[in-house]
Amino acid sequence: MKFSPFLFLAFLLLSCEPTKEIAKTPSLVPEDLKKHTEEFRKEVITVTEGIHVAIGYSLANSMMVEGEKGKIIIDTTGTIETGREVRAIFDQINPYPIKAVIYTHNHGDHVFGARAFIDDENTEVIAHATTKKYINRILGILRPIISKRSSRMFGSAIPEEDFENNGIGPFLEIGKDGRQTSLVYPTKEFEDNLKLTISGVDIHLYHAPGETNDQIFVWLPKFKALFPGDNFYKAFPNLYTIRGTPYRDLAGWVKSIDKMRYLEPDFLIPSHSRPLEDSQEILKHLTDYRDAIQFVHDQTVRLMNKGMTPTEIASEIVLPEHLASSPFLKEFYGTPQWSSKNVFTGYLGWFDGNPATLNPLPDKEEAKKIIAMAGGWSKVLDEANKAIKEKEFQWALQLTDYLLLENPNNKEVINIRISSLDSLGEIQANPNARYYYLSSADELLPSFISPP
Repeated sequence: MKFSPFLFLAFLLLSCEPTKEIAKTPSLVPEDLKKHTEEFRKEVITVTEGIHVAIGYSLANSMMVEGEKGKIIIDTTGTIETGREVRAIFDQINPYPIKAVIYTHNHGDHVFGARAFIDDENTEVIAHATTKKYINRILGILRPIISKRSSRMFGSAIPEEDFENNGIGPFLEIGKDGRQTSLVYPTKEFEDNLKLTISGVDIHLYHAPGETNDQIFVWLPKFKALFPGDNFYKAFPNLYTIRGTPYRDLAGWVKSIDKMRYLEPDFLIPSHSRPLEDSQEILKHLTDYRDAIQFVHDQTVRLMNKGMTPTEIASEIVLPEHLASSPFLKEFYGTPQWSSKNVFTGYLGWFDGNPATLNPLPDKEEAKKIIAMAGGWSKVLDEANKAIKEKEFQWALQLTDYLLLENPNNKEVINIRISSLDSLGEIQANPNARYYYLSSADELLPSFISPP
């Protein structure tokens, strides 16, 4: 994945002349998403003496803990080049060798920069016992589809003038500007917990399933410093990711945050967004975070037991005001609505309980019948044009599904679809949704070139 080096200067838009080309203007960006970019201001922050975090270099942060004649790295960024950039700064702060690298979990933005921090076999690489399995899962059987959906979600191929941030970091650097990834497997693994001393620093590692099943958190008792990995950051958590993921167990995530809360940390250093200090403030934000996850879980289960479908449940899930107003629960990454559908599927699987969806007509056959019932293809096309004019962009987008199943190469319908996707993307403050819409629109342009 990488950003295209050229700008998309023109494309076909909805018009009375389907083949007419007009200039495409940069997409609008909601103000709250613009303000959120400040969260990823590029710098290395000294959290407290001996603990430093590099923010804004990568989608994920990289952290350094200083020890006696050695240092420990927690998470390695997503590419070798980014890792080298961060390491050069860390080495200026502390010139001693890196004794260990700790992976908080398997995601590429945390592990693919490892080669920049590992000089030889004397550097231990520490992770949960299942991290290697999950790395191989992404790199193996699911790589084509995960890569495609990730590219859309992270906006890897959209014009830079349409890009603001990725919600939990400034940008995904993997594949950007020819940057290279590396893969270094763990040399030391553990199951539930591991206590060790490296360069005189006591380090406690705990398995803490949440955003991933192999997630861990790092606790430094001397500093009362907690590194929560991806189980906490300044955005509503990705309880489900639209790029696709194994089921994320919300009840387990809540338990993991409770373990962190009981430690009463003075410093909280997430793998995404800026560090926090002050034990009372940290406790409040951790508590709000776990309460929001618990709320989505419990309300979804309650409505499931009433016989409601995933779509019906999603329309009902709204956080209480005291949680919705938290700056750490703004929907810059996940959403309660997507999350509720994940809970439903996790407990009950794909079948929503409606017998009409048990053995539905194939999409193409359904489209044919709907179009005939509506009075013909041109009638549905008129309705799609009307929806665009009335700014009912979601309805217009859904109508193009039917129209393109019947006539997949019709330029006017493709233009309607592009216009719908662009309009839906422009109003989204959630970067995942924003870039998925905008990327999907750009893929329909004749000038589109797929990321390598």
